[in-house]
Amino acid sequence: MQVVLEIIIRVAEIMTIIAGLVGVCLSLGLLISPGLIRKANRTLNRQMMTERQLTVLNPYIDSESFVLRYHRVSGGFLIVSSIFVLLFLFVGAQVSADFGFFTDMAIEFSILLGKTAGVVGLAAGLLLFFYPAAFKALGQKANISIDTRPGFSKLDTICVDIDSIIIKFSWIFGLVGLAVSAALIIISVVNFLGTAASLGGGL
Repeated sequence: MQVVLEIIIRVAEIMTIIAGLVGVCLSLGLLISPGLIRKANRTLNRQMMTERQLTVLNPYIDSESFVLRYHRVSGGFLIVSSIFVLLFLFVGAQVSADFGFFTDMAIEFSILLGKTAGVVGLAAGLLLFFYPAAFKALGQKANISIDTRPGFSKLDTICVDIDSIIIKFSWIFGLVGLAVSAALIIISVVNFLGTAASLGGGL
Protein backbone atom coordinates (compact mmCIF):
# COMPACT_ATOMS: atom_id res chain seq x y z
CA MET A 1 0.00 0.00 0.00
CA GLN A 2 2.84 2.36 0.85
CA VAL A 3 4.45 1.87 -2.56
CA VAL A 4 1.13 2.53 -4.33
CA LEU A 5 0.63 5.75 -2.36
CA GLU A 6 4.16 6.87 -3.19
CA ILE A 7 3.61 6.27 -6.91
CA ILE A 8 0.24 8.07 -6.91
CA ILE A 9 1.67 11.06 -5.04
CA ARG A 10 4.69 11.30 -7.33
CA VAL A 11 2.52 11.12 -10.45
CA ALA A 12 0.14 13.78 -9.06
CA GLU A 13 3.03 16.09 -8.27
CA ILE A 14 4.59 15.64 -11.72
CA MET A 15 1.24 16.23 -13.44
CA THR A 16 0.78 19.40 -11.37
CA ILE A 17 4.19 20.66 -12.44
CA ILE A 18 3.36 19.93 -16.10
CA ALA A 19 0.03 21.76 -15.75
CA GLY A 20 1.87 24.73 -14.25
CA LEU A 21 4.33 24.79 -17.16
CA VAL A 22 1.45 24.72 -19.65
CA GLY A 23 -0.15 27.62 -17.77
CA VAL A 24 3.11 29.57 -17.93
CA CYS A 25 3.34 29.03 -21.69
CA LEU A 26 -0.25 30.16 -22.25
CA SER A 27 0.21 33.18 -20.01
CA LEU A 28 3.38 34.21 -21.82
CA GLY A 29 1.50 33.81 -25.08
CA LEU A 30 -1.19 36.19 -23.84
CA LEU A 31 1.45 38.69 -22.75
CA ILE A 32 3.70 38.50 -25.81
CA SER A 33 1.43 37.54 -28.69
CA PRO A 34 -2.32 37.53 -27.95
CA GLY A 35 -3.06 37.35 -31.68
CA LEU A 36 -1.30 33.97 -31.85
CA ILE A 37 -3.41 32.69 -28.97
CA ARG A 38 -6.55 33.89 -30.80
CA LYS A 39 -5.54 32.03 -33.98
CA ALA A 40 -4.77 28.88 -32.02
CA ASN A 41 -8.08 29.20 -30.18
CA ARG A 42 -10.02 29.50 -33.45
CA THR A 43 -8.19 26.45 -34.80
CA LEU A 44 -8.90 24.36 -31.71
CA ASN A 45 -12.49 25.48 -31.22
CA ARG A 46 -14.86 22.67 -32.09
CA GLN A 47 -18.59 22.38 -31.63
CA MET A 48 -19.48 19.06 -30.05
CA MET A 49 -23.06 17.86 -30.07
CA THR A 50 -23.50 15.85 -26.88
CA GLU A 51 -27.14 14.85 -27.29
CA ARG A 52 -26.46 11.40 -28.72
CA GLN A 53 -23.45 10.67 -26.54
CA LEU A 54 -25.20 11.62 -23.30
CA THR A 55 -28.09 9.24 -23.89
CA VAL A 56 -25.92 6.53 -22.33
CA LEU A 57 -26.15 8.43 -19.03
CA ASN A 58 -29.91 7.87 -18.84
CA PRO A 59 -30.30 4.13 -19.39
CA TYR A 60 -32.60 1.93 -17.35
CA ILE A 61 -30.80 -1.16 -16.10
CA ASP A 62 -32.96 -3.66 -14.24
CA SER A 63 -30.45 -5.20 -11.84
CA GLU A 64 -32.85 -5.32 -8.90
CA SER A 65 -34.60 -8.51 -10.04
CA PHE A 66 -31.29 -10.39 -10.36
CA VAL A 67 -29.99 -9.17 -6.99
CA LEU A 68 -33.21 -10.05 -5.17
CA ARG A 69 -33.54 -13.39 -6.95
CA TYR A 70 -30.06 -14.43 -5.82
CA HIS A 71 -30.01 -12.32 -2.67
CA ARG A 72 -27.84 -14.73 -0.69
CA VAL A 73 -25.17 -14.82 -3.39
CA SER A 74 -25.28 -11.06 -3.92
CA GLY A 75 -25.40 -10.32 -0.20
CA GLY A 76 -22.59 -12.74 0.56
CA PHE A 77 -20.42 -11.24 -2.16
CA LEU A 78 -21.10 -7.74 -0.83
CA ILE A 79 -20.32 -8.82 2.74
CA VAL A 80 -17.03 -10.50 1.79
CA SER A 81 -15.98 -7.54 -0.38
CA SER A 82 -16.79 -5.02 2.36
CA ILE A 83 -14.92 -7.02 5.00
CA PHE A 84 -11.90 -7.24 2.69
CA VAL A 85 -11.96 -3.49 2.07
CA LEU A 86 -12.31 -2.71 5.78
CA LEU A 87 -9.48 -5.05 6.77
CA PHE A 88 -7.27 -3.59 4.07
CA LEU A 89 -7.98 0.00 5.10
CA PHE A 90 -7.73 -0.58 8.86
CA VAL A 91 -4.62 -2.78 8.71
CA GLY A 92 -2.70 -2.08 5.51
CA ALA A 93 -3.49 1.57 4.74
CA GLN A 94 -1.74 3.22 7.66
CA VAL A 95 0.32 6.16 6.36
CA SER A 96 3.53 6.60 8.32
CA ALA A 97 5.50 8.90 6.00
CA ASP A 98 4.97 12.66 6.12
CA PHE A 99 4.09 13.82 2.61
CA GLY A 100 3.01 17.31 3.62
CA PHE A 101 -0.11 18.73 5.26
CA PHE A 102 -2.40 18.85 2.22
CA THR A 103 -1.24 15.50 0.83
CA ASP A 104 -1.63 13.77 4.20
CA MET A 105 -5.07 15.33 4.61
CA ALA A 106 -6.15 14.10 1.16
CA ILE A 107 -4.87 10.58 1.90
CA GLU A 108 -6.58 10.45 5.29
CA PHE A 109 -9.84 11.71 3.75
CA SER A 110 -9.66 9.02 1.04
CA ILE A 111 -9.07 6.31 3.64
CA LEU A 112 -11.96 7.62 5.77
CA LEU A 113 -14.21 7.68 2.71
CA GLY A 114 -13.23 4.09 1.91
CA LYS A 115 -13.96 2.97 5.48
CA THR A 116 -17.37 4.63 5.34
CA ALA A 117 -18.15 2.91 2.05
CA GLY A 118 -17.03 -0.42 3.54
CA VAL A 119 -19.31 -0.04 6.57
CA VAL A 120 -22.27 0.93 4.37
CA GLY A 121 -21.55 -1.98 2.02
CA LEU A 122 -21.34 -4.40 4.94
CA ALA A 123 -24.66 -3.19 6.34
CA ALA A 124 -26.30 -3.41 2.90
CA GLY A 125 -24.89 -6.91 2.37
CA LEU A 126 -26.19 -8.15 5.72
CA LEU A 127 -29.61 -6.64 5.03
CA LEU A 128 -29.72 -8.17 1.54
CA PHE A 129 -28.58 -11.58 2.80
CA PHE A 130 -30.98 -11.93 5.74
CA TYR A 131 -33.83 -9.51 4.92
CA PRO A 132 -34.25 -9.17 1.12
CA ALA A 133 -37.78 -7.75 1.48
CA ALA A 134 -36.54 -4.94 3.71
CA PHE A 135 -33.67 -4.32 1.30
CA LYS A 136 -36.15 -4.06 -1.59
CA ALA A 137 -38.36 -1.63 0.34
CA LEU A 138 -35.38 0.50 1.27
CA GLY A 139 -34.17 0.48 -2.33
CA GLN A 140 -37.54 1.63 -3.62
CA LYS A 141 -37.51 4.56 -1.20
CA ALA A 142 -33.98 5.49 -2.21
CA ASN A 143 -34.61 5.29 -5.97
CA ILE A 144 -34.32 8.74 -7.50
CA SER A 145 -34.59 9.48 -11.19
CA ILE A 146 -32.13 12.18 -12.23
CA ASP A 147 -32.52 13.71 -15.67
CA THR A 148 -29.08 14.77 -16.89
CA ARG A 149 -30.30 16.38 -20.11
CA PRO A 150 -31.06 19.90 -18.74
CA GLY A 151 -27.71 20.13 -17.02
CA PHE A 152 -25.65 18.93 -19.96
CA SER A 153 -27.64 20.83 -22.59
CA LYS A 154 -25.50 23.85 -21.71
CA LEU A 155 -22.51 22.05 -23.23
CA ASP A 156 -24.09 22.48 -26.66
CA THR A 157 -24.13 26.28 -26.46
CA ILE A 158 -21.41 28.42 -28.00
CA CYS A 159 -20.04 31.32 -25.99
CA VAL A 160 -17.45 33.61 -27.55
CA ASP A 161 -17.71 36.37 -24.95
CA ILE A 162 -15.15 34.70 -22.68
CA ASP A 163 -12.59 34.44 -25.48
CA SER A 164 -13.08 38.04 -26.52
CA ILE A 165 -12.75 39.27 -22.93
CA ILE A 166 -9.54 37.28 -22.40
CA ILE A 167 -8.01 38.62 -25.62
CA LYS A 168 -9.16 42.17 -24.87
CA PHE A 169 -7.55 42.13 -21.40
CA SER A 170 -4.70 39.85 -22.35
CA TRP A 171 -2.20 41.64 -20.09
CA ILE A 172 -4.35 41.17 -17.00
CA PHE A 173 -5.15 37.52 -17.68
CA GLY A 174 -1.58 36.86 -18.75
CA LEU A 175 -0.08 38.30 -15.56
CA VAL A 176 -2.62 36.56 -13.33
CA GLY A 177 -2.14 33.26 -15.14
CA LEU A 178 1.63 33.61 -14.99
CA ALA A 179 1.57 34.34 -11.25
CA VAL A 180 -0.79 31.45 -10.49
CA SER A 181 1.16 29.01 -12.69
CA ALA A 182 4.50 30.06 -11.20
CA ALA A 183 3.14 29.64 -7.67
CA LEU A 184 1.72 26.25 -8.62
CA ILE A 185 5.08 25.12 -10.01
CA ILE A 186 6.99 26.36 -6.95
CA ILE A 187 4.62 24.65 -4.51
CA SER A 188 4.69 21.42 -6.52
CA VAL A 189 8.48 21.38 -6.79
CA VAL A 190 8.90 22.07 -3.07
CA ASN A 191 6.37 19.36 -2.24
CA PHE A 192 8.06 16.98 -4.68
CA LEU A 193 11.50 17.58 -3.12
CA GLY A 194 10.03 17.24 0.36
CA THR A 195 8.41 13.94 -0.58
CA ALA A 196 11.67 12.68 -2.07
CA ALA A 197 13.54 13.66 1.09
CA SER A 198 10.98 11.97 3.38
CA LEU A 199 11.17 8.81 1.30
CA GLY A 200 14.97 8.80 1.42
CA GLY A 201 15.31 9.17 -2.33
CA GLY A 202 13.25 6.09 -3.04
CA LEU A 203 11.59 5.24 -6.31
